[in-house]
Amino acid sequence: MQLKDTYQEKLETQLKEWNAKIGELRSRAERVATGARVKYQEEVEALRFRYEGAQRKLQELKQAGEGVWEDLRSGIEGAWDELRQAVDNVVSRFKRDEGREEEIRLVAYRIWEEEGCPHGRDLEHWRKAEAIWEEQHREKPRATRPEKPTPKAKGKRRSSGARPKRSRS
Repeated sequence: MQLKDTYQEKLETQLKEWNAKIGELRSRAERVATGARVKYQEEVEALRFRYEGAQRKLQELKQAGEGVWEDLRSGIEGAWDELRQAVDNVVSRFKRDEGREEEIRLVAYRIWEEEGCPHGRDLEHWRKAEAIWEEQHREKPRATRPEKPTPKAKGKRRSSGARPKRSRS
């Protein structure tokens, strides 16, 4: 009984941490630029769906008898691994895109200054900055170089074991 309780407490603690992380991601998604907000909100909702699935697995564990809970363990661990990986992926995507957004913000600010700090054109400046950022970060196609034939050695080749003959003078 103690093993099941310890395992259950560990899962509950992890679920609480993920719930807090998902809440944080939800609030960050609200602060993102309008264009990306919908995408982030969808990703957070997908996380919420997986979280609820993990909660259901935990409920099954709580209701399971002493002999059955070991059978549920592999399914629970699979759900936990999926949720962990999904949370990690969304967090890393948010971090990457926040860096992108900060770079765009700096470019937009420079455009705004260069144009004499006009009022009411922030969206126009943002879109210009996004286009500039995309152009700078677009993956350039790799140039394919034609295969060069390997240069051949001049002169006679020696066999691996043969020694050159010495001339007697």
